[in-house]
Amino acid sequence: MSLRQVAEQAGISAGHLSRIERGERVLDRVTVRVRLAEILGVSPDDFAVERNHASTNARTSQVGTTRYEPLQELVKPISAALDLFDLPPDESVIPRPLPALGAHVRRVNQLAQAARYKPMVRELPGLLSELHAATQLLTGNDQQRVWALLAEAARCGHSVGIAIGANDLSVHALQHVDWAATHAGDWSPGWRAAREYLRVTAYMRARDYEACWRLNAAGVAHLDGTDSDTPGALIARGQLHLGASTIAGYVGDLDAVARHITEAGRIAAITGEQPERFWFGFGPTNVRVHRVTALVAAQEDARAVEAAKGMRFPSGWLPTRIGHFHLDLARAWQRLGKPDEALEALLTARRIAPGQARRHPLARDTVARLRRSARRPSSALLEYAAWIGLQ
Repeated sequence: MSLRQVAEQAGISAGHLSRIERGERVLDRVTVRVRLAEILGVSPDDFAVERNHASTNARTSQVGTTRYEPLQELVKPISAALDLFDLPPDESVIPRPLPALGAHVRRVNQLAQAARYKPMVRELPGLLSELHAATQLLTGNDQQRVWALLAEAARCGHSVGIAIGANDLSVHALQHVDWAATHAGDWSPGWRAAREYLRVTAYMRARDYEACWRLNAAGVAHLDGTDSDTPGALIARGQLHLGASTIAGYVGDLDAVARHITEAGRIAAITGEQPERFWFGFGPTNVRVHRVTALVAAQEDARAVEAAKGMRFPSGWLPTRIGHFHLDLARAWQRLGKPDEALEALLTARRIAPGQARRHPLARDTVARLRRSARRPSSALLEYAAWIGLQ
């Protein structure tokens, strides 16, 4: 939906809505918040009702800076919960039964994968404390299962840390994942391997490909000796192959790209679509997505665009994975000198996972490149740049 369409349905002017979106006006009218929530399919509580402090200083901000101090303030309790994992659990916390805890972990991960970070970060600290308390009260297989749930919940800390550029939060979260996974019995190998894959994504951003290969190998080592009954082991192995295909793309090894994609495809044919196991979205669809990602990494942009043709996503597939697919396409189109197609891909990513499209470095860099190369930037491009805070 365009900004004007949303404004018309909400009964306010497009200019007023644009100022609200940029943080220049406060969304303090309850009726407007409710109408906007209904239009966008979210909760009225998801909207900020306090003025974004950073936006009041927008005139002094540097090019390329972003304005997410309120979200960074919200993640402080998550940082504390993750940092203090070595202390005994809070004895005042009485955990719910295991099925209820499992359902809550699933919900916060769904929020994370939809890039709905604000409601997710509000729920996560309390959930981490509750899961930690449950690890001390349950026994046997139930205790191992709750340790695995704790690893799964801590993964959300990594998701939001990567999204807002808080690398220390991401590191703490992945340390927490590994700490919980070591106590998770049969769930341990899969989660420890999954943790190494998530570490790879962080080092890819730093372009430290040697570290990426070492971490990928460490993930595979966690799976050595596991059998087909080990929970998630086969999926973790397949995802590590997908991660390896992207690393190979960045270093220009197209033979390795093809080899790892082929092996991941073989595993995906066995597992089928498994979007919620480790929240990787692993399956045949993700194999196709990573073929495009690896080709973009290798700057084989024409081949990437061709590989993306006819792509269809299963119903309910992870929004952030779909969004990232379109961000990769936007980069490919931009480098091919097709700015209109690049902007269309960016707008699609924004529609599917706006929180990701607003914060992801790939989106920001692509928009900046489009701005620099355009003699007369379109109003849509200028609006997108303003939306993500590029001055």
